[in-house]
Amino acid sequence: MPIFHFDIADGVRLEDPVGLDCANESDARKTADLIARQIAIDLDDGDRGRFVVVIDEDGSEIYMTPVKT
Repeated sequence: MPIFHFDIADGVRLEDPVGLDCANESDARKTADLIARQIAIDLDDGDRGRFVVVIDEDGSEIYMTPVKT
């Protein structure tokens, strides 16, 4: 199963050093959406411009989803 990394970007990039096993790119996008929703719940700062970025095993960005608070 491929490993995808889920970085957090908000002007500064917080890299995910471990990553998660996901069945495919579609599963990784769904996981990123879930992570973004959880961050929005955990944060109540109204910050716009924060994103979860999915990185595949080749190091390419394949998806980006905003954290909506």
